[in-house]
Amino acid sequence: MGVTPDKIFISKDSIAGYPNYFDEHWKFKEGDDSLRASVSFNDSSWKEEKTELTITDDSKNNFNGIGWFRLHVVVDSTVVGIPLAMMLKHFGASEIYLDGKLIKSFGKINGADSSEYYDPQELPFMFIIPKAGEHVIAVRYANYNAEKNFRVYRQPLAGFRLMIGLSYHQIKRKDERSTILSFVLMLLSGIFFALCLIHLFLFSYHTSDRSNLYFSIFMFCIALLFLIGFIAYAASSPLFDLKSTALISPLFIIAAISLSGFINTLFGKRKWRFRLLVLIGIIGLLLRFSGSPLYQYVTLTLIISVLFEAIFTIVFGMIRRVKGSRIIGSGILFTGLILLTLIGMAITQENFDINDSTVVGQILILLLALSILSIPVSMSMYQAWRFASINKDLAQQLVQVKFLSHKTLEQEQEKQLLLQNRKEELEKEVLVRTAELREEKKKSDDLLLNILPAETAEELKKSGTTKAKDFSEVTVMFTDFKNFTAMSEKLTAQELVNEINYCYSAFDNIITKHGIEKIKTIGDSYMCAGGLPVANKTNSVDTVTAAIEIRDFMLNEKLKREKEGKPFFEIRIGCNTGPVVAGIVGVKKFAYDIWGDTVNIASRMESSGEAGKINISGSTYELVKDKFTCTHRGKIEAKNKGMIDMYFVNES
Repeated sequence: MGVTPDKIFISKDSIAGYPNYFDEHWKFKEGDDSLRASVSFNDSSWKEEKTELTITDDSKNNFNGIGWFRLHVVVDSTVVGIPLAMMLKHFGASEIYLDGKLIKSFGKINGADSSEYYDPQELPFMFIIPKAGEHVIAVRYANYNAEKNFRVYRQPLAGFRLMIGLSYHQIKRKDERSTILSFVLMLLSGIFFALCLIHLFLFSYHTSDRSNLYFSIFMFCIALLFLIGFIAYAASSPLFDLKSTALISPLFIIAAISLSGFINTLFGKRKWRFRLLVLIGIIGLLLRFSGSPLYQYVTLTLIISVLFEAIFTIVFGMIRRVKGSRIIGSGILFTGLILLTLIGMAITQENFDINDSTVVGQILILLLALSILSIPVSMSMYQAWRFASINKDLAQQLVQVKFLSHKTLEQEQEKQLLLQNRKEELEKEVLVRTAELREEKKKSDDLLLNILPAETAEELKKSGTTKAKDFSEVTVMFTDFKNFTAMSEKLTAQELVNEINYCYSAFDNIITKHGIEKIKTIGDSYMCAGGLPVANKTNSVDTVTAAIEIRDFMLNEKLKREKEGKPFFEIRIGCNTGPVVAGIVGVKKFAYDIWGDTVNIASRMESSGEAGKINISGSTYELVKDKFTCTHRGKIEAKNKGMIDMYFVNES
């Protein structure tokens, strides 16, 4: 990337590297004007500014609003017409223009109160420069929360960072980087969470040994730090990212205190040092949550102090030949030396950065990773050695116990033999009774599930009562036999009941297949509803599909009975979608039911329909019109409901 006082030269070679930030030689002016995107706009009077617009405690003119950036570039023919990739990182909202044409936007710029902020996380987006020569890249950028982000979260980036590169290089690198980082960060987070739980369980069984508690807290903090690192890398919500990273300093403080407690519990004798470090940590936490910038210095002081304490305490433990000090010490000393080296480099070297694109950066990252892993590895080795020593001692004691208790064991065996026979009899009785109780419980559970939905039945079993629930979108279906009275005159009561049972059993199978809840039957009327007791967005389509299958079933039955010269039922079906209230009322012979105007309109859909057809309301039609073809019947008078749009669902 070549640079002149007022232009930047871009060629294939100049943008092949990584990272390739375009952060200097931009023209900047606060305020907003759509004309500033134009190629011909005169920006000669604008001041030159870096895109980061970094906020510091000493700065008097911090950016906190909206402004425009313009960069004049001269494009070489080697990049003309080939896909290029642009990558941004910011906590605000942006619009990127190339020669006056909008090519990408992140978030929405709608003023101080309505802007929506988005972090692109340097995700490449492609663009093409059509010709060589001079071009203008303009960025409309807004961040009305910049000062708040610095004040509350200590985030100094008020502007943005921008890179340009060859698309196939950048996309491949982003993909590889995302895959590796996601895998490594989540793997390490999972490992440390597992170690945290293991040592927490060890402490719960042996509370007098606090080293496991301190180490569990330390592992928990390290696991959260890796998890936050993953969130910060992947999150696109600036607020979520900032809130997550704001936990880093408190976690470092807690991790440092817990490491000090762990070391002092195993090797230290003087408790005043640990109490002093705890006090420093509390002060650091108070400063962090009060927004004081001094917390950074307190946190760094605490970490360095804990590392020095750990190194010297373990060295003296090795000199005193404390058991296990060499095992644990090897990991902690390695970690302490690496971290102190990195801290020293950060303090002494200006613009110190661990960049994985360089060999030195890759070596430092590898050493840092090994240093972080060395503590849990050494602790695991220590625990293995410790358990092995305990088991060895227990084995020796067990030999003595066996020798001393041999006669007692013989007497005990005689008693056990007498009790064994009685025990077997009791176990058989318990098994028989348990099987009977399980069978009875299964019967009662099956009966309850046949009456009520599973969720409602479970709630009733747990608390003895259920609460009515509101559902915002439920599709209710009513069916009714048109010639029921005529059929009842031709059939005996038992035959009529058998016919209804035959039809309703088929209806039950159809609605169950489509996840629809049967509500009740009233004579020859059948009522069911989709979208409860578990709400879903497909209830309207599911219910209409079930209605079609019920209609087709009844039509097939009609044809079969006509051939046999037997009487037959004809069915009307009506559906309506809307809000309902569902639950159980009363305390005797309770049943699951639904209430609301949606139910009444569904009933009117059925009574206003025609035999062999499915009549649906306008609300249901709007939800299923893309799935089924329907015929609009117009607005039809429904009893006590006025004029309602109705539709017939056509043949499937």
